[in-house]
Amino acid sequence: MLPVSAIIIDHTRERIPLLIGAIESILNNTVLPSEILVVVDLSQEDYPLYLEDIKKFPLFNYPLVRFYRNEHAKGPAGARNYAIKLAQYEWLAFLDSDDLWHKEKLFYQWNFMQKRPFLKASHTRELWLKNQQVVQTPKRLESGTGKFLIEAFRHCLISMSSILIKKQVFFEIGGFDEKLLAAEDYDFWLRYLIQYPIGLVPNINNQPPTIKRSGGWFQTSMTKNIDVYRMYSLIKIYKNFYNILNTMEQKELMFQIKNRFRIINEQRKKYIFEPYIENLYQEITSDMERLNLLNQI
Repeated sequence: MLPVSAIIIDHTRERIPLLIGAIESILNNTVLPSEILVVVDLSQEDYPLYLEDIKKFPLFNYPLVRFYRNEHAKGPAGARNYAIKLAQYEWLAFLDSDDLWHKEKLFYQWNFMQKRPFLKASHTRELWLKNQQVVQTPKRLESGTGKFLIEAFRHCLISMSSILIKKQVFFEIGGFDEKLLAAEDYDFWLRYLIQYPIGLVPNINNQPPTIKRSGGWFQTSMTKNIDVYRMYSLIKIYKNFYNILNTMEQKELMFQIKNRFRIINEQRKKYIFEPYIENLYQEITSDMERLNLLNQI
């Protein structure tokens, strides 16, 4: 077994069949992590029903697999932060409950990292499946390598399900921002790429090491008004890191701030934001006014 804690988060009983498939894809790997932590983001009232369903599957009692409830039901950022605190090993791997690993994913990725001790993290390409049919990955979302911060401002290009990363890095960077109920991965990877490069693991016999599944179930990336969360992240980058960015990165950051602020204002004109989103919008606007960014748009 490798000194890796594999982390899965889940948030609904309806996804249990998907979760079982995700766990089995880890257990079917040619090398195994030392533990699999499943953190369920459910209320105290709903969690017993979830356990009742999950206990019907034999892997509930598998020695490597442990289930926990995220006591504060904070969303994916809080669930991942809680799991990281529980993790006992130096390296962390993540898998969303609706995704899968290739059977040699961990073996190839571990060896890739051992040959590159200067790297803090690596990710992989993904095979996209929608309703079990292969979907072509859009060019703009293709995985990169190095410190591709400019491209990362535009799109989230690092899939959590493909990651192998040193645990200490999360504490250095500050973990996931629990204020973000979506796009918490976009926010984290911007902060990561400002400081560190990331490696891209080659495909395994021409097959992507990670399988991304989608279908009739809800995914966080489908969250309404997700651009408000991304805008919040961009303002954070401006406040905390603008002066250490190079000229091209600064230029792209400013472009994205202007573009996304225009988008969320158009959205706000069409329909009323729910209270949490509206409060976030007001915080963004106040920050932009204080930072004199509104005059630049």
